[in-house]
Amino acid sequence: MLASMSSKLQRQHENMDAYNMIMHLKTLFDEASRTQIYETFKELIYYKMTRGSLVNTNVLKMIGYIKKLSQLGFVMDYELTIDLVL
Repeated sequence: MLASMSSKLQRQHENMDAYNMIMHLKTLFDEASRTQIYETFKELIYYKMTRGSLVNTNVLKMIGYIKKLSQLGFVMDYELTIDLVL
């Protein structure tokens, strides 16, 4: 799968100059990143603690979502992060 994706990307860009190649790749990967941000944020917002589960486990799960968003370039301010966890 990865090899076929690499060859497909290579064919798409073989006749492009460096600038156009970079801009096209940025567009492709920005869309994927935006989708990942949306899905992760949605999971964070709708995450609910299940009855009988440990608070610590749930807070760590939410922190994981927040860290993933940060890695994707979506940084929330500290107060919003605290409000979401609470």
